[in-house]
Parts: sequence; C-alpha cells; structure tokens
Amino acid sequence: MNKSGTLGSCIKHWSRRYATEQTQTKTQTRPKRSPVYVGLTQPPNPESVNSDYIGPPDTKSNLRPYIRHYDENETEMAKKLRLLRIEVEKWNMDFWTKHNKRFYEEKDDFIRLHKLSGSDEITADQMSVFYKSFLDKNRRMHMMYNISWYLKNFDMLTLAFAVNVQKSLSRFRRKP
Repeated sequence: MNKSGTLGSCIKHWSRRYATEQTQTKTQTRPKRSPVYVGLTQPPNPESVNSDYIGPPDTKSNLRPYIRHYDENETEMAKKLRLLRIEVEKWNMDFWTKHNKRFYEEKDDFIRLHKLSGSDEITADQMSVFYKSFLDKNRRMHMMYNISWYLKNFDMLTLAFAVNVQKSLSRFRRKP
C-alpha cells in the first residue's frame, strides 16, 4: 500500500499509461532520474519505477505479468519476498502456458475429429462433453496445482507479514 492507503494508486497498468511520462515526486528519497516512458510494447525498468506495474494479458497463459518495483535500500527480508513473488509468478505463468497449450491442442483435435465424422457444426452440448472430459483427465494435475498454489501463497503471506513487522519496528525505533 502507498501513503494514502489505497492499493489502486500503488499499482500501475502500463497499457493504460501508454506514452505518458512518470515523474518523481517531492517526497521520494531516491536520486533524481530521467522520466520513464511506458508503452504497450515495452515493460518498464523495475529500477526506475515507483510502484509495481501490471501488464496486458499474456497471449499464451492469459495471465497479466507484473513488473516488481524495488527500493534501492530494501532489507534482505524484503528482497527475499520480492524474489519469491517473481519466482511464484514465473511458476504460475509456466503452468498456465503449458496447460492452455495442451487445452487448445486437444480442443482442435476434438473439433477436427467431429468434422471428419461428417458434422460441420459442433453444438454447445458436444463441446461440453469435451470440456468435461478435459477436466476429468486433468483433475489430479489441477488438484496438485491448487495445493502448490496455496502453499506458495501461504509462504508469501508469512514472509510479507514478517517484512511489515520489520518495517514497523524500524519506524518505531527511528522516532525520537
């Protein structure tokens, strides 16, 4: 969260900030850098942005990639959290890229086999048979994914809690 307490102003969408300039604010302690120009085709540099950025959906995984902001003076624990988030996002992106590729290949095979059998149009009921069989065939994989996802999120939450406690304690110690 940022100083105003809202998450929305902390995260920027680079697709919505196409060809706009991001300038440094007066309250920052960072050295002055040149403005960052963000466009649809180029993700921002994590070293020069003030907050996390969310990109447009990936064409293969359908997930929106993050560009994680980091402070130059982040603690070891905060760095560990940032790197863990990046690792989990990559794992998630890889899973859904492979999953969607397999789904579309099997869907195309199903449609091709129906057309070879003589029917040009496939009804919604016929497609529901494919969807059900795909889910049934991949049930164990989806269950293992969900368990892994929950465990990874729990690890990130506990680490994020520790980072926030560490920040609070350091603020408390700095006050005169």
